[in-house]
Amino acid sequence: MRCRRHRPSRAERAFCPDLFVADRSAFEEDGRHADGAALSLVAEFTSVSTKDADWNEKLDVYGRLVPVYLVVDMQDSEITCFHDPSPHGYRARTTVPFGEPLHIPAPFDFTLDTTI
Repeated sequence: MRCRRHRPSRAERAFCPDLFVADRSAFEEDGRHADGAALSLVAEFTSVSTKDADWNEKLDVYGRLVPVYLVVDMQDSEITCFHDPSPHGYRARTTVPFGEPLHIPAPFDFTLDTTI
């Protein structure tokens, strides 16, 4: 998946997630960008310079489209799983500190070991 430079409108923006899971069909089209509708999971690892975008802009955009969004907050040592997207953003979230198990819901349905 290649990155597209940010555009002024949040709805028009394309992001380069730190980790993603996408259907193979996302890469069948010609061009430099994967189809965002084919994403099933996106994860961002926060840094001092990206934390605000990971928790705000990306959350707003992914929350309308991507079934599971993980924010691995490196500054606060916790991980948040957002799920159940809607036209208004995610309807559910779970946060655990590093070291605690985190359930990742459908379409994955497994428990993530967050120990370091």
